[in-house]
Amino acid sequence: MKFKCCDFLLHQIAFYNDKVRPCCSFSIERNNLFSERYEGDLEGIRKYLSIREAYIELFKKGEKPPCYDGCTLYSEIISENDSFKLNNLVISNRAYCSFSCIYCEPSTGDDKKRKEIINSKKVYDIKPILLELRNENLIEKGCRFLICGGECSEYPKSELAWLLYYALSNDCSILMLSSGVNYSKEIESVLKIKNSVLKISVDSGTRAVFNKIKRVEKYDRVWKNIKKYINVTSKYKANYTRVELKYIIIPGINDTISEVDAFIKKCRQVKCRYVRIDVEHSWISENKYNVKLHDSVSEIINYFFDKLYNDTDIKIDFEGVEKDWLWDFVKNKYQIGQIGD
Repeated sequence: MKFKCCDFLLHQIAFYNDKVRPCCSFSIERNNLFSERYEGDLEGIRKYLSIREAYIELFKKGEKPPCYDGCTLYSEIISENDSFKLNNLVISNRAYCSFSCIYCEPSTGDDKKRKEIINSKKVYDIKPILLELRNENLIEKGCRFLICGGECSEYPKSELAWLLYYALSNDCSILMLSSGVNYSKEIESVLKIKNSVLKISVDSGTRAVFNKIKRVEKYDRVWKNIKKYINVTSKYKANYTRVELKYIIIPGINDTISEVDAFIKKCRQVKCRYVRIDVEHSWISENKYNVKLHDSVSEIINYFFDKLYNDTDIKIDFEGVEKDWLWDFVKNKYQIGQIGD
């Protein structure tokens, strides 16, 4: 049957430190739906799946659950699929990260106490839950398996290795989000196999701006690790395996031509072939519909694409749930879609 529904609800499940939800939308949080504290028990995941099923039934009837009112991520899709299996698993139950990026929610401001609380939170064992989803035949073959956090390179090594094995044994494509501050042999191993992407958000080209955004002085170390990871993917040349470097534009901090030039120069030095562009999400949330504030962002986005879109060594694309909106800034000059998801 055909009906309008939210794609995240139909096909994604996201495990956070104390929540399980279809996505990261703030409206889901505000309306307290899917947000009951979750501690990793199987009964809790079964309850979530029951709520999910009830919401899908509402959409089938042409209705919309209240948590989607005012949602910035929600967009209606037409679904003809009756199985509603999960094709995107987000693993973020570990919140620990040694970085304190200024745009990261747990690191907002200079509240060191809050950061300490986040880093010391009890972590539930996600392995039985993932096995339950597989046993219930809810995982789409070839689904995307996203490991984030927190910082995936700071997971216990045995747990990270188990997660990667689980993903590979279920024929999942693997996406790992990392700061790059630590070099992981587990990540290195999976980069030798097909369908693995390591995404490192650098957001800068110079040491000064890097230190301002990341609030740790690890500039040289991060770029050294990036080069090592890229050398692995270049050596083994596994299908679809790559390292992507991300540049989150933060208006007023790294939105200058000189910083973009410095970033591109560093990308060339480490032989990076894939660059992803995003804009800081809280800025988008506040200013998406304020056209007057778009000029500076548009200038930097256009500069990035003028420098790289036709480059034979580096492929550029947008990143994140606002990808289509970001393409509006350059759609009259360039074709939509370069790297793909």
